[in-house]
Amino acid sequence: MESAKDLTDAERKLMIVLFHMINASKPLSLPVISLRTGRSEEEIRKMVDDLCVRGWLLLEEGRLKIRRSVIG
Repeated sequence: MESAKDLTDAERKLMIVLFHMINASKPLSLPVISLRTGRSEEEIRKMVDDLCVRGWLLLEEGRLKIRRSVIG
């Protein structure tokens, strides 16, 4: 099974940003995520799709959920 060490730095940063935004009940806004990660919106879309396929994220009823945390 893939561990957090197997993620790229950009993927780990994205996961941490998503984790904090979701736990703070903040809306997930692509421009805000782009600003916080320093990545383009297209890069973020590709990373989110890839992380969903790899089992890190889950898109359920139109909401993004974290399946596996990189924190801790």
